[in-house]
Amino acid sequence: MKTIIKLALTLTTLAATQAHALVEAGHWKPSPFTGSMGDNFSVSVDQTPEGDFTGVFMNYVNGKLNGVTVNADEGAVMYVVKAGDVFTQASSASAANVFSNPPLTVGSDFYLAAKTRSYTDPGFSYDDSFYTSFGWAHFKVDALGLPQIQESAMAFREGGIIVGTLQAVPEPSTWAMMGVGLVALVWRRRSARHTKV
Repeated sequence: MKTIIKLALTLTTLAATQAHALVEAGHWKPSPFTGSMGDNFSVSVDQTPEGDFTGVFMNYVNGKLNGVTVNADEGAVMYVVKAGDVFTQASSASAANVFSNPPLTVGSDFYLAAKTRSYTDPGFSYDDSFYTSFGWAHFKVDALGLPQIQESAMAFREGGIIVGTLQAVPEPSTWAMMGVGLVALVWRRRSARHTKV
């Protein structure tokens, strides 16, 4: 039994080490390539901390936003979200995708969230369920009527991000490992108390 406890504690330590997310401010920037496909607004989102980016091209007119196209690489999918939303692969299923039709009403002050991936990610796949990096950006419309990035962040190789923060959402497997370790720790302490009697 002691071997199982030691294994659980080792796995928990490993999970906790991996749970320290690489979450960084920035990693969203305006894309200089706009206007050739009916878009008037585009952003580049980094797929890795080193800056491998993918572009999303959109059209913004009078508070309405719709997607036009994306770079044909590993890609990014964008959603309209709110500050404080927990943005993950699971929550993206119910979020408003910018490529929906008709265009989404976003107003002049809004948040977008992106999920993306890199071919350098372990186990990389083009499968729709494989996204490893999640981020958000806050936009305000300028005097010319186009959205400008105010602030942004990305959580790389994490299960998600809380919109408007630098807080990652750990992968479910990380939570499970931490739970196993916590149970083992509680059991170990109880066993130690009973042994002293």
